[in-house]
Amino acid sequence: MFKIITVDDEKMIKRSLRVMIEGANPDFRIVGEAKNGQEAMDIIHGDPPHLLITDICMPIMDGLELIAEVKRNYSHTQIIVISGYSEFNYAQQALRYNVTDYLLKPIDPEEFKQVLKKIYEQHISNEQRSIDRREQMWKIVDNGEQIVNWIWTLQENHLRSKLEAIRTELELLCIETDLVRDIYRDLLIYTTNRLGERSGRSYPHTMASEPGPTPSMKELHDQFQGASMSLFKEIVHLRNWGQSQHMKKTIDYIQANFSNSEISLLHMAEYASMSISYFSRFFKEETGTSFMKYLTNLRIGKAKELLAIQEHKVGDVALMVGYTNYHHFAKAFKKFTGITPTEYRQMHEERVL
Repeated sequence: MFKIITVDDEKMIKRSLRVMIEGANPDFRIVGEAKNGQEAMDIIHGDPPHLLITDICMPIMDGLELIAEVKRNYSHTQIIVISGYSEFNYAQQALRYNVTDYLLKPIDPEEFKQVLKKIYEQHISNEQRSIDRREQMWKIVDNGEQIVNWIWTLQENHLRSKLEAIRTELELLCIETDLVRDIYRDLLIYTTNRLGERSGRSYPHTMASEPGPTPSMKELHDQFQGASMSLFKEIVHLRNWGQSQHMKKTIDYIQANFSNSEISLLHMAEYASMSISYFSRFFKEETGTSFMKYLTNLRIGKAKELLAIQEHKVGDVALMVGYTNYHHFAKAFKKFTGITPTEYRQMHEERVL
């Protein structure tokens, strides 16, 4: 239903408008008729219409005051102004309020019908646009979370692949470029806000709506990709700036928990909120060795201390330093020391004797 309110202090005019409106489209419904602006506002407050059709010269509150009030409070309501030749100066003032259209009395039925048709078609288009936007919202959240994850974990290849997948999906939907711009803008806002929550910093939304012609699909995607990669570089810079301190905390954690058999490269990369490749690279830069060599060195060093204590069985020592499989422990021990755990214990016993 397309709701319309008519405002005129002449009953015959309102009656004539009703006949033309109801005959133009079965979806049109007059939900209120008023004889002045104040009466019209009372109706509008109770049930805002899609379209307001108003005269200019009326008692108590004239059409110009009414238009200004509606524009302030109900900006989505379309407005048609009707006036006589002698009121043309008032009509010009009404146009400054960006009314949808104006018609001169006596109203030409065919012209009026065409104006109503144009307004109604725009209304249907806006409604469909709203439906499309609601249908896209879950995709914005889902895609946004994936983009945030790839940026935060510094996985550039995954990020670029995701951006390309979004481009392909939007092209296949065959939706208006205005909607594509809105989707990209909302996606960027979501991404920057979520990254801001994680990093404790704010990032600019560099793809806000601007007046003028809508860019092409390619231009919109290039803008979004550029903004996303800028965010990626920001996070890389942030990580590099705080990397040494952050990696030191990670190393402290490893040193305190190396006997936990669950400690692994994947586990520590997740602990540091990095991809495995970035974690491995930064870990080696900080320690001068790979993660596995570092972890194994800690475990074997502790194992040598424990093997020197006679009451610990060799198999128990393996478990105490994080190995659930004795064979793996023995293999690692021999690789680092050149002898087996049993041989090491025997040599230690001989030195004690």
